[in-house]
Amino acid sequence: MPIILILAIIAWFVYRMLYPTINLDNIENTIQDRATKDWTALEATVPKNENRNVYFGDMHIHTGYSFDAFIGGIVAHPDDAYQYAKGNTIEVLGQTSKLERPLDFAAVTDHSEYFGELYSIQNEGAPAYNAMLPRYFRSLEGDTIKQRQLFLTLLRRVGRTNKSHLDFFQGYETTMKTWDVEIAAAEENYNPGKFTTFAAYEWTSGVGVAHNHRNVFFKDMILPDYPVSAVEAPSVTQLWESLDLFRKGGSTVMAVPHNPNLSEGFAFEDSYPDGRPIDLAYAKLSNLNEPLAEIHQAKGNSEVHASLWQNDEYADFENYSQGEPKKNNYIRHMLKKGLEYEDKLGTNPYKFGLIGSTDTHNATPGNTEEDDGFIGNHAGVDIAAKERASRAWILDTTMSVYETVNPGGLMAVWADANTRSDIYESMQRKETYATSGTRLQVRFFAGYDLDDQASGYDELVADGYANGVHMGSTLQSAEERTPIFSFWAAKDPEGANLKKVQVIKGYYEGGEIKEEIFDIAISENEVSPGQEVDLTTGEWNQENGSATLQGFWQDPNFDSSIRAFYYLRVLEVQTPRWNLWDEIKYGVKYPDSTPKTIHERAWSSPIWVDPTDN
Repeated sequence: MPIILILAIIAWFVYRMLYPTINLDNIENTIQDRATKDWTALEATVPKNENRNVYFGDMHIHTGYSFDAFIGGIVAHPDDAYQYAKGNTIEVLGQTSKLERPLDFAAVTDHSEYFGELYSIQNEGAPAYNAMLPRYFRSLEGDTIKQRQLFLTLLRRVGRTNKSHLDFFQGYETTMKTWDVEIAAAEENYNPGKFTTFAAYEWTSGVGVAHNHRNVFFKDMILPDYPVSAVEAPSVTQLWESLDLFRKGGSTVMAVPHNPNLSEGFAFEDSYPDGRPIDLAYAKLSNLNEPLAEIHQAKGNSEVHASLWQNDEYADFENYSQGEPKKNNYIRHMLKKGLEYEDKLGTNPYKFGLIGSTDTHNATPGNTEEDDGFIGNHAGVDIAAKERASRAWILDTTMSVYETVNPGGLMAVWADANTRSDIYESMQRKETYATSGTRLQVRFFAGYDLDDQASGYDELVADGYANGVHMGSTLQSAEERTPIFSFWAAKDPEGANLKKVQVIKGYYEGGEIKEEIFDIAISENEVSPGQEVDLTTGEWNQENGSATLQGFWQDPNFDSSIRAFYYLRVLEVQTPRWNLWDEIKYGVKYPDSTPKTIHERAWSSPIWVDPTDN
């Protein structure tokens, strides 16, 4: 055989290895029970509390199987994230890290986009492992310029209209392989009554770099063979269609929008993708598929923005937006818009319960302590104090890291027991609340016959369940009667005292959406301004605030003919923000305009009150 022909054949094989053809064979996405144990029987052995227990968790976690985390150098896998959540030590970018207080539940939500590609990149012997692009991905370690360029390229790719897999994608069998890893980690770490896990993933879409993202959670292990990503379902309505197919196969599933503060108005739209105004069918689908929304996480707060809520003195809290903030990016506004849509369409598309998360990209769920030296959530971008103080932010290089990040939030649920069934059911009924990372406790009830003489916690809670409705519920107006709201808040046992409890009211009146803020409980133990925090040591005044705040409240402006909602915002006294701890511990310096203290807080899910003519 001529030497030229031999060389040509060799060159062809090398070319096919480095540049393999894409394989898009259509593989049926069947629904199967992937449980490795009889979890129903095991869950039945866990004691129940009829007045429910509080459990803290993190349901927004990325590992090395998310393209952005891997590009940043994170190689930890889902099992590592669950080990961390349970209080075990893991290694991240050469550093060891351990959660100060273990979580009760968690869900790894790796980006389903490029699941198959990441399997090929990370697993020797996998199809296309030796292709040119996988080699390039693996070569990025420590090269921050190339990491940023590749990250932004892929982020824009999932944000464009004609989304597609990467050129070396080897088909949905590789997607299944990564999904198998995610499922196996959830199954191996589930311990009913002690630590709960869920099968989950993130659907990542948007326009450009605008975030229009949803986390998808399954109640049990009746699961599809592979998750549907934004490549297969590029719009929110197509995502909902995929969830409907899962349900028809036996799955119980929901989606949770997150980071609406970075959505540039796309997270909660007023129209279908084709431009038609949303209608009753859309409202019902939204209400069915998305019972919860994430109000706080490491890339900013999504309750309100100070520039748009100038009459809210506590609106300037971890504000970060891409470009000019829009009201459609914020949960409070959309809760109010939901009232308007319900009045016009008959169904509220934005009847959200509230949760918090970290959105960690370091596989470190629940790492929300402001004084932790390892607070980063975005790989090398904010891994240490010097990076947080000096580096440009990866999503917008006109901003610095310290202007955009915070340690993130937590999700709390009131559930009968720490099991998949019980926690998922609390999510369905929206008996959830969000915190900015603290572990303070919050109860909230409403009814017409609540016992306003109930003095203790147990009595207040038992009465709330017996004679009222809990957070996340709807109360029907009763003509000529004003509902009573009962509330109880207790400090984080390892955190600061409570400053006040507020009720945020939204309502729809005369064709307009409106809001009011009420201080319903204020600590009698307030110290004078300037005496809250010692800026040289980080110590805060332990006499400031109260360990608990509880009581009963009625809306002085209540009108039974008006559609309304009410949620609690519970504020801690001032404590040091993470950047002050950086200055004290590591000697870095932030601009004087950077806030040095913080009012950690919690937001309850709302209670809606429907008018008497509904």
